[in-house]
Amino acid sequence: SWRRPRKTSDHRIIFVVGAPRSGTTLMERVLNSHSKLFSMQQETGLISLRNIFSRDHFGLSREENRQLFSESSDIVDFFTRAARLLESRNEGRTLIEKTPQHVLHIGFLTRYFPNARFVNVVRDGRDAYCSSRKHPNVRLNSPAIYARYWKRCIDAGLSVKDDPIVHTVRYEDFTSDPQLHLAKVMAFLDLELESSQFEATQVQADARSSFERHQRLAQPITSATVGRWRDELTNQQVQDFQAVAGSELEAYGYELA
Repeated sequence: SWRRPRKTSDHRIIFVVGAPRSGTTLMERVLNSHSKLFSMQQETGLISLRNIFSRDHFGLSREENRQLFSESSDIVDFFTRAARLLESRNEGRTLIEKTPQHVLHIGFLTRYFPNARFVNVVRDGRDAYCSSRKHPNVRLNSPAIYARYWKRCIDAGLSVKDDPIVHTVRYEDFTSDPQLHLAKVMAFLDLELESSQFEATQVQADARSSFERHQRLAQPITSATVGRWRDELTNQQVQDFQAVAGSELEAYGYELA
């Protein structure tokens, strides 16, 4: 069937994944500013249970999507064909695919895209929950509900933590020393760090920075929002979150209250 691939893909794609509001868009932006990489600045959500045939993907036209669907044998084949088409239109640069929730399917992706590279962004779930409350597309309206989803994302990432094609970076580390930690990401991707990845002109070129939920994209990278949960959540909300995902917080070095 379409969701049971016959073979793996030999194509090299860079997947950026993580729980909602963990800094995946920021990571995508700095990677997209590299001369050998590009992104579509939109999510595909292809590896999910939704009806993928009723939607247009990769910023391609309806007709182009239909053509690719008709030529492809399964979801992996479709993904690979679309990536190659897009790369041919972008001077052969490597595609960055950023769909945060793909972390829930990272076992599938690492199996069927063995030549890909995965950047898994992790953020203190209590801060991520605070950020999610202002995002119209994240409808996880209580600390416990968000914590259950965050826990699933973290557990999925932990399941592949020793896989050499997966690199995990904490949002807190990245924002406290962007130069150091982006250099580590680029080394993982076998690419040189470029000064352009921190230039304001590259930030301004990202249309998403005009939206309130992504307004920090237009600002220098800082750790200003790290630990915001201490001011924004009540003690009960903190305890509700930790009751669900306390062990996952501790797994990444986050202290419990």
